[in-house]
Amino acid sequence: MIPLTCVLPVYNGVSPEEFTRAYRSIEFQTLPPEEILVVLDGPVQSEISEFLNNQKRSDGRLSVIALETNQGVSAAMRSAFEQAQHRWVARHDADDIMMPDRFAKQWPAVVDGRYAAVGGAMLEFVGDPTNIVRVRRLPSTHVAIAKYARMNSPLNNQSTIFDRDAVLAVGNVRDLHFMEDYDLFARLIANGYLLHSIDEALVLVHAQETMYDRRTDKRFSASEIQMQRNLVGLGLISAPRAVLNYAARQLFRKLPRPLLKIAYTKLFHRPDALNSPVSEVTHWVESDWPGFSACPSLAKSS
Repeated sequence: MIPLTCVLPVYNGVSPEEFTRAYRSIEFQTLPPEEILVVLDGPVQSEISEFLNNQKRSDGRLSVIALETNQGVSAAMRSAFEQAQHRWVARHDADDIMMPDRFAKQWPAVVDGRYAAVGGAMLEFVGDPTNIVRVRRLPSTHVAIAKYARMNSPLNNQSTIFDRDAVLAVGNVRDLHFMEDYDLFARLIANGYLLHSIDEALVLVHAQETMYDRRTDKRFSASEIQMQRNLVGLGLISAPRAVLNYAARQLFRKLPRPLLKIAYTKLFHRPDALNSPVSEVTHWVESDWPGFSACPSLAKSS
Protein backbone atom coordinates (compact mmCIF):
# COMPACT_ATOMS: atom_id res chain seq x y z
CA MET A 1 0.00 0.00 0.00
CA ILE A 2 0.99 3.62 -0.50
CA PRO A 3 0.41 6.62 1.83
CA LEU A 4 -2.44 7.98 -0.24
CA THR A 5 -6.06 8.91 0.48
CA CYS A 6 -8.49 8.23 -2.37
CA VAL A 7 -11.63 10.36 -2.10
CA LEU A 8 -14.93 9.07 -3.49
CA PRO A 9 -17.83 11.56 -3.19
CA VAL A 10 -21.32 10.17 -3.72
CA TYR A 11 -24.85 11.58 -3.66
CA ASN A 12 -28.37 10.23 -4.05
CA GLY A 13 -28.30 10.39 -7.85
CA VAL A 14 -25.60 7.70 -8.14
CA SER A 15 -26.82 4.13 -8.58
CA PRO A 16 -25.54 1.35 -6.28
CA GLU A 17 -24.17 -0.48 -9.32
CA GLU A 18 -22.13 2.51 -10.46
CA PHE A 19 -20.90 3.30 -6.97
CA THR A 20 -19.80 -0.21 -6.03
CA ARG A 21 -18.01 -0.58 -9.36
CA ALA A 22 -16.19 2.71 -8.75
CA TYR A 23 -15.34 1.61 -5.20
CA ARG A 24 -14.05 -1.79 -6.29
CA SER A 25 -11.82 -0.16 -8.90
CA ILE A 26 -10.09 1.58 -5.95
CA GLU A 27 -10.16 -1.47 -3.68
CA PHE A 28 -8.44 -3.74 -6.20
CA GLN A 29 -5.71 -1.40 -7.45
CA THR A 30 -2.40 -3.11 -8.16
CA LEU A 31 -0.85 -0.46 -5.88
CA PRO A 32 -3.67 0.28 -3.41
CA PRO A 33 -4.10 3.39 -1.22
CA GLU A 34 -3.93 3.25 2.56
CA GLU A 35 -7.21 5.14 2.91
CA ILE A 36 -10.45 5.11 0.92
CA LEU A 37 -12.43 8.16 2.02
CA VAL A 38 -16.09 8.13 0.96
CA VAL A 39 -17.95 11.42 1.33
CA LEU A 40 -21.73 11.02 1.52
CA ASP A 41 -23.06 14.26 0.05
CA GLY A 42 -26.40 14.04 1.82
CA PRO A 43 -28.52 10.86 2.05
CA VAL A 44 -27.66 8.12 -0.46
CA GLN A 45 -29.48 5.04 -1.68
CA SER A 46 -29.94 2.36 0.98
CA GLU A 47 -27.94 -0.25 -0.97
CA ILE A 48 -24.91 2.06 -0.92
CA SER A 49 -25.21 2.56 2.85
CA GLU A 50 -25.50 -1.20 3.33
CA PHE A 51 -22.49 -1.85 1.10
CA LEU A 52 -20.38 0.66 3.08
CA ASN A 53 -21.46 -0.83 6.42
CA ASN A 54 -20.35 -4.26 5.21
CA GLN A 55 -17.06 -2.86 3.91
CA LYS A 56 -16.29 -1.21 7.25
CA ARG A 57 -16.38 -4.61 8.91
CA SER A 58 -13.87 -6.11 6.48
CA ASP A 59 -11.69 -3.24 5.25
CA GLY A 60 -9.89 -1.01 7.74
CA ARG A 61 -8.91 1.39 4.96
CA LEU A 62 -12.45 2.75 4.64
CA SER A 63 -13.36 6.09 6.25
CA VAL A 64 -16.71 7.83 5.76
CA ILE A 65 -17.70 11.49 6.05
CA ALA A 66 -21.47 11.99 6.14
CA LEU A 67 -22.83 15.44 5.24
CA GLU A 68 -26.39 15.88 6.52
CA THR A 69 -27.65 17.51 3.32
CA ASN A 70 -26.62 17.55 -0.33
CA GLN A 71 -24.18 20.45 -0.62
CA GLY A 72 -22.44 19.71 -3.90
CA VAL A 73 -19.05 18.36 -4.87
CA SER A 74 -17.18 21.49 -3.72
CA ALA A 75 -18.33 21.03 -0.12
CA ALA A 76 -17.66 17.29 -0.30
CA MET A 77 -14.10 17.81 -1.51
CA ARG A 78 -13.43 20.58 1.02
CA SER A 79 -14.34 18.19 3.82
CA ALA A 80 -12.19 15.48 2.27
CA PHE A 81 -9.08 17.64 1.98
CA GLU A 82 -9.52 18.78 5.58
CA GLN A 83 -9.97 15.27 7.00
CA ALA A 84 -7.78 13.07 4.77
CA GLN A 85 -5.19 11.04 6.67
CA HIS A 86 -2.47 11.56 4.09
CA ARG A 87 -0.75 14.43 2.32
CA TRP A 88 -1.47 12.95 -1.10
CA VAL A 89 -5.14 12.88 -2.06
CA ALA A 90 -6.60 11.27 -5.18
CA ARG A 91 -9.99 12.19 -6.61
CA HIS A 92 -12.34 9.58 -8.05
CA ASP A 93 -15.89 10.06 -9.30
CA ALA A 94 -18.63 7.65 -8.22
CA ASP A 95 -19.70 6.75 -11.77
CA ASP A 96 -16.19 6.24 -13.18
CA ILE A 97 -13.76 3.32 -13.20
CA MET A 98 -10.06 3.50 -12.44
CA MET A 99 -7.65 1.58 -14.59
CA PRO A 100 -6.26 -1.22 -12.40
CA ASP A 101 -2.76 0.26 -12.34
CA ARG A 102 -3.71 3.94 -12.11
CA PHE A 103 -1.82 4.58 -8.88
CA ALA A 104 1.13 2.44 -9.94
CA LYS A 105 1.47 4.66 -13.02
CA GLN A 106 1.07 7.96 -11.13
CA TRP A 107 2.96 7.29 -7.93
CA PRO A 108 6.53 7.83 -9.26
CA ALA A 109 5.61 11.37 -10.40
CA VAL A 110 3.80 12.03 -7.12
CA VAL A 111 6.62 10.96 -4.78
CA ASP A 112 9.05 13.02 -6.85
CA GLY A 113 7.62 15.76 -4.62
CA ARG A 114 7.80 18.63 -7.10
CA TYR A 115 4.16 18.71 -8.14
CA ALA A 116 1.03 19.96 -6.38
CA ALA A 117 -1.16 17.97 -8.77
CA VAL A 118 -0.47 15.02 -11.07
CA GLY A 119 -3.07 14.02 -13.65
CA GLY A 120 -3.25 11.82 -16.71
CA ALA A 121 -5.33 10.84 -19.72
CA MET A 122 -8.88 9.56 -19.43
CA LEU A 123 -10.92 7.22 -21.60
CA GLU A 124 -14.57 7.90 -22.36
CA PHE A 125 -16.81 4.87 -22.81
CA VAL A 126 -20.47 4.28 -23.66
CA GLY A 127 -22.32 1.36 -22.07
CA ASP A 128 -19.68 -1.33 -21.62
CA PRO A 129 -16.17 -0.24 -20.47
CA THR A 130 -14.66 -1.89 -23.52
CA ASN A 131 -16.68 0.40 -25.81
CA ILE A 132 -14.21 3.28 -25.68
CA VAL A 133 -15.18 6.19 -27.90
CA ARG A 134 -12.60 8.86 -27.01
CA VAL A 135 -9.23 9.39 -25.38
CA ARG A 136 -8.87 12.77 -23.66
CA ARG A 137 -5.26 13.85 -23.30
CA LEU A 138 -4.06 17.23 -22.04
CA PRO A 139 -0.61 18.89 -21.89
CA SER A 140 2.05 17.15 -19.81
CA THR A 141 4.68 19.69 -18.80
CA HIS A 142 4.05 22.49 -16.34
CA VAL A 143 4.85 25.20 -18.91
CA ALA A 144 2.33 23.77 -21.37
CA ILE A 145 -0.23 23.21 -18.59
CA ALA A 146 0.07 26.81 -17.36
CA LYS A 147 -0.39 28.08 -20.91
CA TYR A 148 -3.41 25.85 -21.50
CA ALA A 149 -4.95 27.06 -18.21
CA ARG A 150 -5.40 30.54 -19.70
CA MET A 151 -8.27 29.11 -21.77
CA ASN A 152 -9.34 25.74 -20.31
CA SER A 153 -9.04 23.58 -17.22
CA PRO A 154 -5.57 22.07 -17.68
CA LEU A 155 -5.88 18.65 -16.02
CA ASN A 156 -8.47 15.86 -16.17
CA ASN A 157 -9.73 16.26 -12.62
CA GLN A 158 -11.03 12.68 -12.42
CA SER A 159 -7.46 11.46 -12.85
CA THR A 160 -5.66 13.85 -10.48
CA ILE A 161 -3.68 13.25 -7.30
CA PHE A 162 -3.30 16.43 -5.23
CA ASP A 163 -0.85 17.63 -2.61
CA ARG A 164 -3.32 18.37 0.19
CA ASP A 165 -0.93 20.86 1.83
CA ALA A 166 -0.79 22.91 -1.37
CA VAL A 167 -4.58 22.77 -1.81
CA LEU A 168 -5.18 24.02 1.74
CA ALA A 169 -2.51 26.71 1.34
CA VAL A 170 -4.39 28.27 -1.61
CA GLY A 171 -7.76 28.20 0.15
CA ASN A 172 -9.09 24.67 -0.54
CA VAL A 173 -11.89 24.02 -3.06
CA ARG A 174 -14.20 27.00 -3.62
CA ASP A 175 -17.82 27.07 -4.73
CA LEU A 176 -17.89 27.77 -8.45
CA HIS A 177 -20.55 25.65 -10.10
CA PHE A 178 -19.14 23.34 -12.82
CA MET A 179 -15.71 25.00 -12.56
CA GLU A 180 -14.44 24.35 -9.04
CA ASP A 181 -11.64 22.18 -10.46
CA TYR A 182 -10.49 24.79 -12.99
CA ASP A 183 -10.51 27.42 -10.25
CA LEU A 184 -8.34 25.26 -7.99
CA PHE A 185 -5.81 24.48 -10.73
CA ALA A 186 -5.60 28.18 -11.62
CA ARG A 187 -4.92 29.18 -8.01
CA LEU A 188 -2.22 26.53 -7.67
CA ILE A 189 -0.49 27.80 -10.81
CA ALA A 190 -0.80 31.46 -9.78
CA ASN A 191 0.77 30.67 -6.41
CA GLY A 192 3.83 29.10 -7.96
CA TYR A 193 3.00 25.42 -7.60
CA LEU A 194 3.93 23.01 -10.38
CA LEU A 195 1.39 20.75 -12.14
CA HIS A 196 2.11 17.67 -14.22
CA SER A 197 0.24 15.12 -16.34
CA ILE A 198 1.44 11.70 -17.42
CA ASP A 199 0.61 10.44 -20.91
CA GLU A 200 -1.10 7.30 -19.63
CA ALA A 201 -4.77 6.34 -19.55
CA LEU A 202 -5.75 6.34 -15.87
CA VAL A 203 -9.55 6.54 -15.68
CA LEU A 204 -12.57 5.29 -17.62
CA VAL A 205 -15.31 7.93 -17.68
CA HIS A 206 -18.91 7.10 -18.56
CA ALA A 207 -19.67 9.44 -21.48
CA GLN A 208 -23.39 9.91 -20.90
CA GLU A 209 -25.59 12.43 -22.68
CA THR A 210 -25.75 14.39 -19.42
CA MET A 211 -22.14 15.40 -20.09
CA TYR A 212 -23.41 17.60 -22.92
CA ASP A 213 -26.34 18.79 -20.81
CA ARG A 214 -23.87 20.14 -18.26
CA ARG A 215 -21.87 21.90 -20.95
CA THR A 216 -24.96 23.70 -22.22
CA ASP A 217 -26.51 24.42 -18.80
CA LYS A 218 -27.48 28.10 -18.50
CA ARG A 219 -25.76 28.26 -15.10
CA PHE A 220 -22.47 27.78 -16.91
CA SER A 221 -22.59 31.40 -18.10
CA ALA A 222 -22.49 32.89 -14.59
CA SER A 223 -19.71 30.53 -13.55
CA GLU A 224 -17.82 31.34 -16.74
CA ILE A 225 -17.92 35.07 -16.02
CA GLN A 226 -16.65 34.49 -12.48
CA MET A 227 -13.94 32.13 -13.68
CA GLN A 228 -12.64 34.69 -16.17
CA ARG A 229 -12.63 37.31 -13.40
CA ASN A 230 -10.65 34.88 -11.24
CA LEU A 231 -8.07 34.33 -13.99
CA VAL A 232 -7.63 38.10 -14.36
CA GLY A 233 -7.41 38.59 -10.60
CA LEU A 234 -4.78 35.86 -10.34
CA GLY A 235 -2.69 37.57 -13.02
CA LEU A 236 -2.92 34.64 -15.44
CA ILE A 237 -4.65 36.57 -18.23
CA SER A 238 -5.53 40.17 -19.15
CA ALA A 239 -9.03 41.64 -19.14
CA PRO A 240 -9.23 41.72 -22.97
CA ARG A 241 -8.18 38.05 -23.05
CA ALA A 242 -10.94 37.26 -20.55
CA VAL A 243 -13.53 38.79 -22.85
CA LEU A 244 -12.25 36.74 -25.79
CA ASN A 245 -12.21 33.59 -23.67
CA TYR A 246 -15.79 34.12 -22.55
CA ALA A 247 -17.01 34.77 -26.08
CA ALA A 248 -15.26 31.72 -27.50
CA ARG A 249 -16.43 29.38 -24.75
CA GLN A 250 -20.01 30.62 -24.91
CA LEU A 251 -20.05 30.19 -28.68
CA PHE A 252 -18.82 26.62 -28.23
CA ARG A 253 -21.59 25.83 -25.73
CA LYS A 254 -24.34 27.31 -27.88
CA LEU A 255 -23.63 24.91 -30.74
CA PRO A 256 -26.46 22.48 -31.57
CA ARG A 257 -25.97 19.13 -29.85
CA PRO A 258 -24.69 17.26 -32.97
CA LEU A 259 -22.15 20.01 -33.73
CA LEU A 260 -21.14 20.22 -30.07
CA LYS A 261 -20.29 16.52 -30.08
CA ILE A 262 -18.21 16.93 -33.24
CA ALA A 263 -16.39 19.97 -31.84
CA TYR A 264 -15.70 18.21 -28.52
CA THR A 265 -14.25 15.22 -30.36
CA LYS A 266 -12.07 17.42 -32.58
CA LEU A 267 -10.71 19.30 -29.55
CA PHE A 268 -9.92 16.41 -27.26
CA HIS A 269 -9.77 13.15 -29.20
CA ARG A 270 -7.00 11.58 -31.29
CA PRO A 271 -8.40 8.55 -33.16
CA ASP A 272 -4.90 7.12 -33.61
CA ALA A 273 -4.55 7.00 -29.81
CA LEU A 274 -7.39 4.50 -29.28
CA ASN A 275 -5.69 1.21 -30.15
CA SER A 276 -3.40 0.91 -27.15
CA PRO A 277 -5.99 1.87 -24.47
CA VAL A 278 -8.62 -0.45 -25.98
CA SER A 279 -6.13 -3.32 -25.93
CA GLU A 280 -5.19 -2.49 -22.34
CA VAL A 281 -8.81 -2.43 -21.16
CA THR A 282 -9.60 -5.64 -23.03
CA HIS A 283 -6.63 -7.33 -21.35
CA TRP A 284 -7.84 -6.42 -17.87
CA VAL A 285 -11.45 -7.39 -18.64
CA GLU A 286 -10.33 -10.79 -19.94
CA SER A 287 -8.25 -11.30 -16.79
CA ASP A 288 -11.46 -10.87 -14.71
CA TRP A 289 -10.14 -7.91 -12.74
CA PRO A 290 -12.90 -7.25 -10.13
CA GLY A 291 -12.88 -3.46 -10.53
CA PHE A 292 -14.79 -3.58 -13.81
CA SER A 293 -17.91 -5.00 -12.15
CA ALA A 294 -20.36 -3.98 -9.43
CA CYS A 295 -20.52 -5.70 -6.05
CA PRO A 296 -21.56 -9.34 -6.66
CA SER A 297 -24.19 -9.20 -3.90
CA LEU A 298 -25.93 -6.38 -5.78
CA ALA A 299 -25.95 -8.39 -8.98
CA LYS A 300 -27.52 -11.32 -7.14
CA SER A 301 -30.25 -9.23 -5.57
CA SER A 302 -31.22 -7.37 -8.76
